[in-house]
Amino acid sequence: NESVGNNIGAFVTRCPGEMKCDGAVGGGGTTPCPPSERLRRVHESLLYSKRSPAPFVSHHMAKFCSEYIPEEWAKSIFQRANANACVVVSNTRGYDKKLHIRGMTVESVAGFLPLPPGIPVGVVVQSYAGTMSLTLTAEKWAVPDADKFLSWVVDEYQRLRVEASQLEKKQNRRSC
Repeated sequence: NESVGNNIGAFVTRCPGEMKCDGAVGGGGTTPCPPSERLRRVHESLLYSKRSPAPFVSHHMAKFCSEYIPEEWAKSIFQRANANACVVVSNTRGYDKKLHIRGMTVESVAGFLPLPPGIPVGVVVQSYAGTMSLTLTAEKWAVPDADKFLSWVVDEYQRLRVEASQLEKKQNRRSC
């Protein structure tokens, strides 16, 4: 079982977009699903692709193209391979404690994701020294208001936190 680790490579997957539920989990309907159900559906979608050969094939193809194929050809190959993706998301787990370089403390870090050919939006989710941060790189036509875009992400995270807190309270009451 080979691990790609934190090397260059990617896979394209279809993530559920607008999700509706009515009573039964996973059912159609008109009521928006709770945050935990949306998270579960996206997780399942990504897990399927992560467990497939796609990340390994992509990694080895990227390595081959960067070493043996002229840049213009490689760019064309990756543009065609993005399967009309509209966003790329990268997650980076950083160190739990602050690092020091030559005696100086690294107070914070900033992620940057150069946009792959043909993909207009990139998001980096990262942690460092107990703090999580988001970085957005996007074409202006795709995300005209980056602050608003990131506020939607934070709003969804807050809704998930509230739901998790309520669930935890229910479980604690049951155990008493």
